[in-house]
Amino acid sequence: MENIIIVKNLSVNLGGREVLKDISFEIEKGSSVVIIGQSGSGKTVLIKTILGIIKSYKGEIYIFGENINRISEERLKEIRERIGMVFQNSALFDSLSVWKNVGFYYLYHSDKSEEEIKNMSIEILKKLGLDENVADMMPEELSGGMKKRVSIARCLISQPEILFYDEPTTGLDPITSENLTELIKKIHKDFNTTDITVTHDVKLASKIGERLILIDNGRIIESGTYEELKKKSKHPLIRSYVEIEK
Repeated sequence: MENIIIVKNLSVNLGGREVLKDISFEIEKGSSVVIIGQSGSGKTVLIKTILGIIKSYKGEIYIFGENINRISEERLKEIRERIGMVFQNSALFDSLSVWKNVGFYYLYHSDKSEEEIKNMSIEILKKLGLDENVADMMPEELSGGMKKRVSIARCLISQPEILFYDEPTTGLDPITSENLTELIKKIHKDFNTTDITVTHDVKLASKIGERLILIDNGRIIESGTYEELKKKSKHPLIRSYVEIEK
């Protein structure tokens, strides 16, 4: 199976502090990988570095076979256009309707008509379980779970090959979190994306992750399936959830 992302000996120093320390891993095309760790473990910095937002680092990062530190900004932009990012806070534009949020890229970077873009947006929203009437609503009228679905729709409309989820269940009630977990699994199957999810939520990780990468204090401590970590891990993040499961 082709590796769509390769990280080799990655170290990141921010403000005189080594935030990531000699990180190495590979992500296969079509897989669902969860990067799990407690707050401050370095997982968000890792994602920002992979996406090229943090540019100062040691080591190598390959996406679609290209070393992102050795390509032009224009080429990096082209690579990013093949990637979707679902932000923790949904990051919707408050002044735009739902369909304009979903179709934002095409509104400003294509010659498609507004009617065509609205229809595209509605089609994606329907696939994510939202009614057509949601398209004309404003973000302030949406629940937390609906905002998350709209944020995902905004990514999916451009048919990304890779989807990053940043703490997708944070701030959601248990039922909404469960529904979103099932939606993420369905999207992975229906859209054939490669998914990388960053979270501290072990329950979410156990449900969606084909492989978990556990980060603590800027280092990879363990990796494997949830069942493997459940048996061997002594890390408190894993052990506390295992105890709840009993």
